[in-house]
Amino acid sequence: MHLEVFKISPEKEVVKDSRKIDSKVKNKENIKTEKIEICYFCHKKFDINQEDLSYYKYGKYPMCSYCAEFYGFYSN
Repeated sequence: MHLEVFKISPEKEVVKDSRKIDSKVKNKENIKTEKIEICYFCHKKFDINQEDLSYYKYGKYPMCSYCAEFYGFYSN
């Protein structure tokens, strides 16, 4: 629990709860943008930013996770 005490005057104190601020920052970090691509081999739409095997073949041609696994023996 993160509580900070700010003194305004000798007789008044304000307590600020930083849990709300921390949760907002964590939510912004967890948000990833979707980048929808069409696989060069199977022509299916997929999100290239997902944490799977999808990548750009030769830095130019998008490959979905399925095709990257299937054609994995043709590595760069």
